[in-house]
Parts: sequence; structure tokens; C-alpha cells
Amino acid sequence: MATNPWLFLTIVTFIRVAMGAQFQSVGAAGPAIMAELGLDYAALGALAGSYLGLGAFLALPAGWLSAHFGDRRILIAGLALMVAGGIGLGLAPGFAVALTFRLLSGVGAVMLNIVVSKMVMDRFPDASLGTAIGVLLCAWPLGIGLGSIVLPYPVEAIGWRGVMFVTAGICAAFLALAIATIQPDPPASATRVAIRLGMSPRVTAAVVMAGLVWMLANAGYIILLGFAPAYYVEHGMTLATAGWVLSLASFATIPVSPLGGWLGHRLGHPMLLTAACYIIVAPLFLLVPDSSHPAVLMVILGTIFALPCGLIVALPALVLRPDQRAVGMGLFYSVFYAGLGVFSPFAGWVRDLTAIDTAPFIVAAILTALTAAALGAFIVLARPVRLTVPNA
Repeated sequence: MATNPWLFLTIVTFIRVAMGAQFQSVGAAGPAIMAELGLDYAALGALAGSYLGLGAFLALPAGWLSAHFGDRRILIAGLALMVAGGIGLGLAPGFAVALTFRLLSGVGAVMLNIVVSKMVMDRFPDASLGTAIGVLLCAWPLGIGLGSIVLPYPVEAIGWRGVMFVTAGICAAFLALAIATIQPDPPASATRVAIRLGMSPRVTAAVVMAGLVWMLANAGYIILLGFAPAYYVEHGMTLATAGWVLSLASFATIPVSPLGGWLGHRLGHPMLLTAACYIIVAPLFLLVPDSSHPAVLMVILGTIFALPCGLIVALPALVLRPDQRAVGMGLFYSVFYAGLGVFSPFAGWVRDLTAIDTAPFIVAAILTALTAAALGAFIVLARPVRLTVPNA
């Protein structure tokens, strides 16, 4: 059983790699799915974004479930739903069924995200929490990057349906690993947590604003992942080349995310670092369509995007007591998922409505630029709370 915090972090990090690969499977196989199922760009965006779409409604209940039934059970249930949803998507005869099973796997991913973030917070103190969260966050882009660069090849060999079965199989392997290695929750711990869940209005508002920061920071990046492959293919790239170019953004985030947590605390200005990064990233999305060196642009974009990610996900720990974390992180991710579930199909709708093929990237730039304003609001709300709330 994984009792050492760093061993536990390693296991759940690899589990999130599988989640990232499953998420990117629709984007990587997008042209093939559109051709067989007769989808337009709005439908493709809905199918891609639906993986996270129900998070707005399920993240808070997932926090309650974790508090009542235990973290390990929710983690295992989340992985099982990812397996079932992936298999169902691979068997889907049309868009409605495909969307249903994509939502099912997304429900599992939501449960997994909530409980894993909370479990890491429980195991690491403030001094190392930003770094630990940064390591955890590396898994998502690593899975996406591997999906972007690897999955286009089996699309040509075994079809997009075969790709969905492959990603479901990977999730099944990690389900077995979790069952074998994740330590059961201590008896009665859920009962103790469930008794003390109240949050003051100011703490609640601060957590909501932290979720908004994380949502806006990711919205542009998710739009990029969902629409760049099809855009590049339309403008002469092969699907494999487009996947390789796009994967560079995700791979660039991997060494940077843990560094950002350390650097922010080392410099003593983590909030300033966070705001500066997204002010720089926003206009980079506008360069995606016409860049003469797209690979270089993706590396730069991914590097700057990832630097403050660990710092952002650690924001709720600044205002939440340990007994509030399960529900607090559910609220944090409710806000996060609400925006992502809306903005990916919205970007596709703007693309269809305007017939401007660069429209999704304009939407991405606008959303990313709003991150700094949301962070400012969090700072105002959190400052007095941080002085009085312990964070053991």
C-alpha cells in the first residue's frame, strides 16, 4: 500500500496521465469522427468539451461523496466510469450515443480530479504543497501530449473507435493499479469530516473566485487542444504532423509546472507571477493561425501557461481548513468545469456562425486575458481569511 506521500503522488500522477490521454482522444481523432458521424465544428467542440461539461453539476456532489464514503472509494469509482465511458464511445453509432458515453467517462474524470486534489492537500504541508500540486498537474498535459502525438497513428490503422478502446484499456490498467496500491481510508475519518463542513460567505466567495481563476487560465488552452488539429489539417498539415506540433505545448508544461510552485514561493510574489504569465499568454493564442514556426510557438505558449498552474490549484488551501477541503475542492472544480463545459462548444459555435476559421483562437485569447482580473478579486477576498484560518 502507498503510505509515503511521494509514492502516493507518483501513483495518482500516472493515473491522471491516463485521464489526459482519454480527454485528448476526441481531439486527436477529430477529423475521422467528424467524417464518420457527420459532425460540424460545434458538435465536435461539444463532444470534446463534454468530457468536462458535467463537472459544474457533479464536482460539489463529488466532494460530499468523498467526505461521506471515503477518498479511495471515489477514486476507484471514477476510474471505473472512465473505462465504461471509453468503451461505450467506441461502440457509439451516432452523435447522441457518443455524447452520452463521453459524458459518462467525464463524470469519472470529475470524481477523480476532486478526490486526488484533496488527497494531495491532505498529505503535503504548505511549504511543499505548491510543488506537489505542480507535479500532479504535469500528468494532465503529459497525457494530452502523448495522446496528441501517438493517437493519430492508430486512427489510421484501427480507426477512431479502436483508439477509444485503447484509451479505455489504459484506464482499466490504472484502475487495477489503484485497487492494489492506494491505501484504504482510516475508519470513521469520513464521519469526522462530514460533521464540520461549514464555510463562511467570505471563504465560499474566495474559493469560487479561485475556481474562476483556474477556469479562465485553462479555457483558452482547452479550446486550442480541441480546434488546432482540425485547423492545421485544413491548412495543409497531415493529422500526424498537427498532433506532433500541438503535443509540444503539452510537453513543454511538464518540467515547468513543479518549478512554478517552487519559484513563486522563492520569489515571494506568487500572485504577481501568476498574473504576469497569463497576461503574456493571452496574445500568443492570436499568433497560432499565422505563425511561421508553430512548433516554437507551442513550446513558448505551453511553458508560460504552465508556470503558475500549481500555485493556482493550491489557492483554496490558503482559505480552507483541512475539514473543509473535500467540499471546498468540489466547489472550486464546480466553477472550473462550468466554464470549460460552456466555452469549448461556444468557440465552435462562433466558428460556425462567423465562418472565420481563426475565431476559436480569438475566443481563447479573450478568456485567458481575464485571468488576472479574477486573481485580483481572489486576493481581496482571501487576505483577511488567510490571517485567521489554520492550514495544517
